[in-house]
Amino acid sequence: MQTTPLNVLDELYLSFDRDDEAWSVHLEIRVDGHVDRDRLEAAARQAAARHPMARARLADSRLTDRSLQWEIADALDELDLEELDCPRAGDLAGARARLLNRTPALDRPGPFALLLAHHADGDSIVLNLHHAAGDGLAALRLMGSIARAYSGEDDPASAVDPLQVRDVAAMAAAGSIKERLARGRVALDYLGRGVSRPTRLIAQGASDEPGYGFATLAFEPHEVEQIVGLRNGHATVNDVLLGALAHTISCWNDHRGATSGAIYLMMPINLRPPEWRFDVVGNFASYVSVRIGSGDHTTLQGSIRAAADGTRRVKDGAVAGLIVDLFGAPALLPAALRGRMQDLIPLTGDVVVDTAVLSNLGRIEGVPDLGDAGPVREVWFSPPGRMPLGASLGAATLDGRLFVTLRHRHALLDAAAAAEFLTQFRSVLLTTLRHAQ
Repeated sequence: MQTTPLNVLDELYLSFDRDDEAWSVHLEIRVDGHVDRDRLEAAARQAAARHPMARARLADSRLTDRSLQWEIADALDELDLEELDCPRAGDLAGARARLLNRTPALDRPGPFALLLAHHADGDSIVLNLHHAAGDGLAALRLMGSIARAYSGEDDPASAVDPLQVRDVAAMAAAGSIKERLARGRVALDYLGRGVSRPTRLIAQGASDEPGYGFATLAFEPHEVEQIVGLRNGHATVNDVLLGALAHTISCWNDHRGATSGAIYLMMPINLRPPEWRFDVVGNFASYVSVRIGSGDHTTLQGSIRAAADGTRRVKDGAVAGLIVDLFGAPALLPAALRGRMQDLIPLTGDVVVDTAVLSNLGRIEGVPDLGDAGPVREVWFSPPGRMPLGASLGAATLDGRLFVTLRHRHALLDAAAAAEFLTQFRSVLLTTLRHAQ
């Protein structure tokens, strides 16, 4: 049996997992036709054979161990797969929430779980990937392998050995003095949050119910064209979505009588090199914060400009590896103690926790049909978010349509409030009055 150590991000996301805040990645596809359970199970096993981390289990460890290890099984003996009929409106949403409010077990090979839901609009396959084993692109790659195996399509092997490229600390290491200085400035900005506390989204309908709810929103191709048209200067579509999220938070709070200061939006940066940028199941996405100042987020265009400036600073300063630097620094501590570092966050007054998360998978291409079940019509995706953040948006574009999922803690928003927030997000992006703002 092969083994491989957990990398810095694996350990970080493992430590974040809690009973009331499952730390996993959600990736979901829908087809018009019928998906056969037995064929899906066979396809998932075949996909896992392609990706070592899809066959991983967390090895037993001692308190004094300096590193934790993954054990890679030759095959999956068990597969966490549930099949459900969802005849009524809301059944799929309930089944999705039940699946994603638990993290897949790590004490057996296969750190993921699947739901096959039959409903009025076709069939949905929902993937729940433990974040300690993989990021959003890993979930997309694993789902792609499952779809190809189901349809009988060839699934090209990675150009690299997946277990030989897992040293994310080396991948993210700052090479030049300029890069090291840039990361140092960003680190000082993080420390300065004790003075500039991130804005919090005002709660509505909050309860003590643990876990997450999910709300979804789709933009049609002509609406996506309008969104693309909102770019200004060097802004990208991702910057537009970041700006719209910041402005929505500002409007949401303003309508509830609260003044918003600086808004910090967490955004993942893919550290995979270009030659396997969309390949290899594992954790290679570092996170950075994009700051939208209080003088910027009162208008949509101001928010977009601030987001574009912030993401450019991230790219120009090569600071994508900052989180790897910060959490990889105490490497001399035993792994069990490093895993408790996230418990210190409340002691800082939660000033290091951002306002919200936006994770954008971008335009998804080359999606295989699921044989006689038909083409994939929808792709839904969402990352986790711990309180006091509690609001995480995932975005993906397929066939010109933009799919947005809001994963929200019940401790922040109830279902009605989450739907209202997404409605306001849509209005911010599409209102005909946007140029007058």
